[in-house]
Amino acid sequence: MLGIGKQIRFRLAAILLLHWKEFVSQHRKWIRPVVFETVRKIIACRTPALGCHVYQCPNCHKIEVVPHSCKSRSCPSCGKLATDRWADGVLNDLIDVPYHHLVMSPPWQLRPIIAFNREVGLNLLARAATGCLTQWARDQHDMRMGMVTVIHTFGGDLKWHTHVHLLVTEGGLSLDGQRWVRPYNLGWLISEAGVKKMWRYHCITAFREAHRCGKLRWEAKSAFLKAFPCFNKLLSRLYEMTWYVHIGAALLDPSATVRYIGRYTKRAVLAEYRITYYDGKVVRFAFRDYAQGGQTSYKTLPVLAFIGRLIRHIPDKHFKMVRYAGLFAPRWKAGYLAAAHAALARENKTATKSAAESEPAKASLLPWRQRRLVHGAADPLLCPCCHVEMQLIEVAFGSHVMIARYFEKAQRAIAPFHPVWQPVPG
Repeated sequence: MLGIGKQIRFRLAAILLLHWKEFVSQHRKWIRPVVFETVRKIIACRTPALGCHVYQCPNCHKIEVVPHSCKSRSCPSCGKLATDRWADGVLNDLIDVPYHHLVMSPPWQLRPIIAFNREVGLNLLARAATGCLTQWARDQHDMRMGMVTVIHTFGGDLKWHTHVHLLVTEGGLSLDGQRWVRPYNLGWLISEAGVKKMWRYHCITAFREAHRCGKLRWEAKSAFLKAFPCFNKLLSRLYEMTWYVHIGAALLDPSATVRYIGRYTKRAVLAEYRITYYDGKVVRFAFRDYAQGGQTSYKTLPVLAFIGRLIRHIPDKHFKMVRYAGLFAPRWKAGYLAAAHAALARENKTATKSAAESEPAKASLLPWRQRRLVHGAADPLLCPCCHVEMQLIEVAFGSHVMIARYFEKAQRAIAPFHPVWQPVPG
C-alpha cells in the first residue's frame, strides 16, 4: 500500500469542474464522445443535476435529500463500489482451487500503435493472452483452465502503459470433463520462459494478421508502417526481444483471490487519496514506482496535462475491459463449472464449495442504506428529532430550481457541491 494515508484532500470532480472548459477549448478535436459523457457524470455525481430521493419524517415532516450518484466506472467513488460489487458478485462462483495472477505486457514500441487503434489493439492483446494459455493447457496437458482477463491501459503515473492481468486456475478440467488435472506440484503453474515465448508469438501473429486484413490505422508520423514489409520488419525485431510476463505465487484462498484481482478491475484510474497537492496550476499525486523497487514516488503535472493523462484511460462505451475464457466463458460456464465441481468432489470425496457458498453476503451487495449501517455510520433515514424512519415521498428529476427547493427545506447547502479541498487536521 502507498504510505500516504487514506484521507481525501482534493476532489477530482472539483478539479475537472474548474478546468474542463479550458481543456476542451484547447483539445476538443482529440476528445472522444465517451470522455465528454464521463466527465459530465463525474462532475454531476451526487449533485441535484442527477436528481435525488426525497424523504420526509411522518411526525415532524423534516425533509432529507439523498442526491443520486453517477454510476460511472471512471468516477473515484462509484468506480470503487463497482469494483467491490464485481469482486463479491460476479466472481463468487470461482472454483475452490488455487489460482495464479499473471501480468503480460507488450514492448513499448507497440504502445503507440495500440493507442491509435484502441479497440482493435486492446482486443488483440486480450485474445493473445488467453490464446497462449489455452493452447498450452490443451496441447500440453489435455485440460481446460478457467481464466479471467483484465485489460489495463495505465501505469501508476498515468502514462499509456497497456498490459493484461489474468487470474487463472492452477490446473484445469480434463477435455473429456471427467477429472481435475493438476500438471505440477502445488504452487507451480508454468515455466515463465515458456509463456514469454508463447505470449510473444501470439501477439505478433495477431498484429500481422490485423495488418493484412487492413484493420490498423496509422498516425502521420508512422505512416510508413502502412507498408506491410516495414511493419513486418518492426515485428521481426520485436520477436528477437524478451517480452515481459510475471507469474504470481499461488493464491490458495478463493475469497482472498477475489479481493486481490478486484483491485485490478473496474476501479477508477486514480484514487482521490493519491492526490497530495493542487494549487490551481499543478497537480501532484503519489504512485507506486516499480522501477524503484515499489517505493512511493510523486508526479507533478500542469493541471491540463494531468486531465489529459487521466481521460485517455477512460474506456470506450460498451468496451469490455474484463473478459472470461475457458471454464469461465459465459456461453459454457454453467456446464463447465458443474463438471469441475463434480470432478473435484470425486477427487476429494467431499462436496466443493464456490466462493459464494463459503462466504456470507458482502456489504457491497447491500442497498445504500444497509451499507452505511454495516460500516458503522448513523442511519441516514432515521429522523434525528423523532427517531422514526423517514418515508420516501418523491424521486425528483428535472428542474434544478425545483430540486434546490428540497435542499433548502432540508437545510442542506447546495454549493459548492465539490469543494476543491477538504482541510486535513495538522
